[in-house]
Amino acid sequence: MEAGTDTTTRGLYKYSFGRWIVCSLAFVCLASVGFGQIQDEPAPPPIKMLSKTERTLLSQKPQLKERTSLALDLMDARMRSAEKFCADENYSLMYAELGGFQALIDNTLAYLLKAKNDEGKQLNSLKKFEIGLRTFTPRIESLRRELPSNFEPYVKYLIIYVSDTREKAIEPFFSNSVISN
Repeated sequence: MEAGTDTTTRGLYKYSFGRWIVCSLAFVCLASVGFGQIQDEPAPPPIKMLSKTERTLLSQKPQLKERTSLALDLMDARMRSAEKFCADENYSLMYAELGGFQALIDNTLAYLLKAKNDEGKQLNSLKKFEIGLRTFTPRIESLRRELPSNFEPYVKYLIIYVSDTREKAIEPFFSNSVISN
């Protein structure tokens, strides 16, 4: 009787081993299908650069109020172009426009923070700049929703960047130069 048990046990081992091989092959095949999907590489961030026309226009406006208004208008034009390119699914040109948009933000904030000739005008211009930046966040967010995943990281970063820039524009209002009674 032990001989019969021995062959039965061998049969079970063969059956279990065969089952294990089939399951292993199925797992390897399914895993390779999952790993075989190619993820899109994130697109590199665009170059932050002002156009010659924008630089010329901004340099012609030394007054803080006029320069701030012009900068916000130029940012709006860049954003409209980015929205148009996104609708046309031309994401590389949209990216270039967003890079120019970020360059305008940097240029304007640096200019306003350096202008110390009249603190009242500087604070008013910073306030106008901060209020103007508020309008761009929902527009950038709507662009982000329509983008392919490889373009999304920079646009998410840009949303955070606009928020951080707004905070930097407000900081002079809360400086230590305020005289207490």
